[in-house]
Amino acid sequence: MKAIVNTKLILEDGIVWNGAITWEGDRITQVGEADAVTIPDGAEVIDAGGLYTAPGLIDIHTHGSTEHLFCEEPTKCAEHFVRHGETTVLPAFYCNLNLERMVEGARRVREASKTGVGRILDGLYMEGPYMNGQGSNQKYILWGGEIHEEEYAPLLEEVCDLARVWAIDPAREGIEGFMADVRERDPQAIFAMGHSHATAADCRRVKKYGVRVQTHHGDSGKAPGKAQGTIGAGCDEFTLYDPDIYAELICDENGIHVTPDMLKMVVRTKGVERIILISDAMPLLGDFTNNEAEGIAYGPDLNYDYEGHLAGSHLTLDNACRNLMKHTGYGLCHAIRFASLNPARMLGIEDRVGSLEAGKTANLILIDDAVHVKQVILEGDTVVVNA
Repeated sequence: MKAIVNTKLILEDGIVWNGAITWEGDRITQVGEADAVTIPDGAEVIDAGGLYTAPGLIDIHTHGSTEHLFCEEPTKCAEHFVRHGETTVLPAFYCNLNLERMVEGARRVREASKTGVGRILDGLYMEGPYMNGQGSNQKYILWGGEIHEEEYAPLLEEVCDLARVWAIDPAREGIEGFMADVRERDPQAIFAMGHSHATAADCRRVKKYGVRVQTHHGDSGKAPGKAQGTIGAGCDEFTLYDPDIYAELICDENGIHVTPDMLKMVVRTKGVERIILISDAMPLLGDFTNNEAEGIAYGPDLNYDYEGHLAGSHLTLDNACRNLMKHTGYGLCHAIRFASLNPARMLGIEDRVGSLEAGKTANLILIDDAVHVKQVILEGDTVVVNA
């Protein structure tokens, strides 16, 4: 048996100030007040020195480290993210990848997930193929035009068992046939409302296929333009008022992707149960071209495409948690929830990860009050110790 003592435990809805936690193998056995947790003689004990123990962070939407894409180097990417406390990760494949690169990338991810820190890889986030082509890197998007079964069938054959989330444009012609075919192959498949100018009515029409989340809220679903004096409702607004939909948020240091006031509004509107922090991390693409005339500001932890438009970030979830607290005033317990339990529940894997509970996988992180990661325990074994 192993144990952590002299620690503050971050639970789903509170903090145990003088806590302890034990695990046997890869399963948590006890969680609670220190005087209520029995630690047998001979147990391997970690003295946390007053640090917090939290569940491992869950990043459902990240394309790669600052140096590599997941589709090309999944193990190297996993090594990067686990150092920052991420113990469950869904590599994201964007619609600028052709069929061959998506299939080969899925095979690499599947193989990498079998050993070492690659075990943090728990499926794919397919950011596409069928969004509206108006996101970043527009001239490289390869899945345009009409949607044909003969085009996407080979992709489903290869990746449907690995893909957990498919981001789609609810307004794209033919999208319902694609969604129905995905669900026929995988009844548990989850859809995200990705880059789109769909109306709320479009969103409502496709929700029945398993839409549960919106891809980086505020940066993918603006309503169609309306005449002066009127206002429309699109994916953003549908996400805000539909109680079932989770909102992904990119929380960067300077509040550029989503401004602090908007962050506060989204959390207040959705409630703490429906917010998911994501990194949407990408490799560095080169020098930033500042398009201030278009209102694009520079952020040290953000990524920009070939035209200088926002294209994801260089975040990890520990930083995202810290930024969320900075911009909104929400506390450590909330920030950790947005990066652990909420994504676990959205994915339907909360029975094994996402919170500190007996019977769940011993994916644990030791952090300070600013979410600096000091130690990472993956499936019961220490895999990272940071100074």
